[in-house]
Amino acid sequence: MSEIIFGSEYHQILDNLLREIDLSKLPLYGENEIYRMNAGRYGKVKIKLDVERDNEKIEYIRDLYGKTNNPINCYTYGWEAKEEKLPKYHEEYIKPVILGFIEVLSTISNNNNVVLKFSVVDGDWKTSENTAHHLATKNALIELFKQI
Repeated sequence: MSEIIFGSEYHQILDNLLREIDLSKLPLYGENEIYRMNAGRYGKVKIKLDVERDNEKIEYIRDLYGKTNNPINCYTYGWEAKEEKLPKYHEEYIKPVILGFIEVLSTISNNNNVVLKFSVVDGDWKTSENTAHHLATKNALIELFKQI
């Protein structure tokens, strides 16, 4: 698995990753835009962290974890961006980064048995550019966790 975030960036948000998430601060947003003219790269992503509100997903997770003695420490993922702003085909670059981040958070974070959701809510793209959405996603997640 490739490195999710670089060491220097990880250390910037390490304390926040280990801290319990204050639910009263939610929703939180992280946004980043990458534009590298000389490399022809562009990507813009906005991510929201909030409490999961889909009761079916919550019940599924509670049923799954209710069969073990482990506390619930789960996150879900969703795509809420409007197609005209950020076409869904860009999800192939964005979703793996968020899921990798969720995998790490699920092992180190404590959220009081509340299921939280990462949602892609906005972004931008350019037809003539190479995608940089994976980099923008990493930076948006870092920006989001600096706020916790």
